[in-house]
Amino acid sequence: MKRKFFKDLLHLHKPTFNTVQLLGTIFCMTLILFVGYFLHNMSIASFGFLGVFILMYYENIPLKNLLLRFIFVTLFILTSFLMGALTSLASWTAPIAVGLVAFSGRVFFRLYDIKKPGVFFGVLVSSMATNINVSVQQVPMLASYYLLGAMVAIIMAIIIHFTEKESPMVIKEGKLYQRIHEDPNVFIDGIFYGTTLFFAVYLSYGLQLQNPYWMVVSCAAILQGDNLRAVMQRNVQRIFGTIIGIGIAALLLNTSLTTLQTIFLIVILFTTSQIAMRSNYALSAFFTTPMALLLSSLTKELNVPTLLQYRFVGIALGSLLGAFSAWLITTGLKFYNKSFDLHENFDKEPD
Repeated sequence: MKRKFFKDLLHLHKPTFNTVQLLGTIFCMTLILFVGYFLHNMSIASFGFLGVFILMYYENIPLKNLLLRFIFVTLFILTSFLMGALTSLASWTAPIAVGLVAFSGRVFFRLYDIKKPGVFFGVLVSSMATNINVSVQQVPMLASYYLLGAMVAIIMAIIIHFTEKESPMVIKEGKLYQRIHEDPNVFIDGIFYGTTLFFAVYLSYGLQLQNPYWMVVSCAAILQGDNLRAVMQRNVQRIFGTIIGIGIAALLLNTSLTTLQTIFLIVILFTTSQIAMRSNYALSAFFTTPMALLLSSLTKELNVPTLLQYRFVGIALGSLLGAFSAWLITTGLKFYNKSFDLHENFDKEPD
């Protein structure tokens, strides 16, 4: 069994993806990056990039449902960003804000069967926003950059929808209380997920990590696994993939790249990571790490050696925390799911 576990870590699956969706996402990313470049404002590129990510929620469903989904996801991620940004007024609220985003998003996305990445991007932007050094007055402008990217993504989603050759999937209708009745464990899952990320934020700030949101995002990514085995595999794959990715990032960041060259590299790394994601999770981490660091380099000067060290520490700690918490909750639920026959009921008459 252990042999199969480690064999699966390196197994390359045949990648399957919607080619039009992938090309559309690449186009949107490139467009936003160049808008920032030509307007000499790379904050547009960085925050618009986050908006384009909502295209990953695309599914071949009826257009009405698709638009409603994209509107909800856009507003949810925007709200997550605002909640994270407002914690700058009182830093002790950061774990609470991210925990609430994680809990509410986990519950809603599960109840309405909105598949991966689910709540992940909400956690990403909320935890990132707790760490941005901007004034409250600048937050609306940054939010508008995100909305620009989201609008481009929604337009592209409509185009992709009309290129589909197969009929849209039927969406299961149902009121909220019916969905809760059918999936009562959703709140246990939400509480576990939200509490874990609450502690991830708390620990990352307590350890005074540079860019503490890396630990939170890594923890959230690990908990995307469908079961304990998948979580444990992701843990090993993410740490291993990050080590290789840091090596690639060190090479690229120590090269004198122009802004234009950096943009082209980001697009190439993003494309490669999306294809690799469907083949092997560790392989995708080879490319996501340098892509994220190059994206950061567009808006601020980086101390490369220190940055790479903290990147690895944050990713490793977040991955280990996610794996440990998944093991803890799985073990606990198995214990409390045992049957307890109390030999009591109210129908028996006393002797």
